[in-house]
Amino acid sequence: ITLPLEEYVVGVLLAELPPSYHPDCFRALAVAVRTLAVKNNGTLSDDPAVCQGYWTAQTASAKLGEAYPTALEQAQAAARDTEGFMLTYQGKLALTSYFACSSGATCSSQWVWGGDLPYLTGVDSPWDTTSSDYCSTQTISRETLEQWGQDLPVITAQADNGYVLSLSWGEETFTGEQARQRLGLKSGCFTLQEELDGSLTATVYGYGHGVGMSVYGANAMAKEGNRWEEILAWYYPGCQISKNSQKGD
Repeated sequence: ITLPLEEYVVGVLLAELPPSYHPDCFRALAVAVRTLAVKNNGTLSDDPAVCQGYWTAQTASAKLGEAYPTALEQAQAAARDTEGFMLTYQGKLALTSYFACSSGATCSSQWVWGGDLPYLTGVDSPWDTTSSDYCSTQTISRETLEQWGQDLPVITAQADNGYVLSLSWGEETFTGEQARQRLGLKSGCFTLQEELDGSLTATVYGYGHGVGMSVYGANAMAKEGNRWEEILAWYYPGCQISKNSQKGD
């Protein structure tokens, strides 16, 4: 389907943010969403595992129920207040990735995707340590592990903030993000503990790939009085807010 850009921004905000989040968190995410949409030439998916989540008005109404009118008003206001604004780095559109919650610090894009971007090298996000998503445990059964062979995965390198940089599994080596996807973990920041029954207990910190803006952190910053411009400057250091920018390579 073909959508006007600002209508798309509203649909993503409805899918990605709880209605209770602060208006300046909505505004910050609106700029990030708009930038990604234009940078991707408008070719997008509504699958959050592939791109950004997106809800039609019908889907949002069904999922949010009585909260829908408030959420819609919040999303529309954020899109209207930031209309046309996008983030650039040295005159070209930035890769404004975002995720739910970090381990207390975001991580470098190089660790996750292999691309070294100066504005995605990782920043502190201490607000995330108060999130319900900050720390969780997941059990990986022996049966699940045996689908990939008899050896158990072993973490071989971690960053200072806990994100896994490499993991050895038999004769294969994975990045933390690759390991997270194979193991079905919420984040690439984790530790592994072997149990007596041959299963693994993963202690996981944060939720999502960890690159760019933590949505939970953005909301906490907004509640502390930071404006959307300040939130974007924190999570995408060195980027500028520009209006009606064109795509840059």
